[in-house]
Amino acid sequence: MSDEKMEKVLIDAKDKLTQLGIEEQLVSEIEWCLGSYAHDHNPDGLYEKGAAAQDALEKFKKDNPRKVSKKLIDDLTKAVKAK
Repeated sequence: MSDEKMEKVLIDAKDKLTQLGIEEQLVSEIEWCLGSYAHDHNPDGLYEKGAAAQDALEKFKKDNPRKVSKKLIDDLTKAVKAK
């Protein structure tokens, strides 16, 4: 998966975390990483925060299975493993 696709998936994950009102610190870190990536095109932070977002969403999904789509989790999993 390309870095641009990782960026898109991470934006989707950030939006979902924001919508659910969870992991506010992680959302801030994702926003910072996205800004940093736009500036220097170093994708390391995207993958690191993508893995953290994946974990957070999977934990939330266990108790609230209908609030997080399987597609988002799958996209994050593929993106993180692609590195």
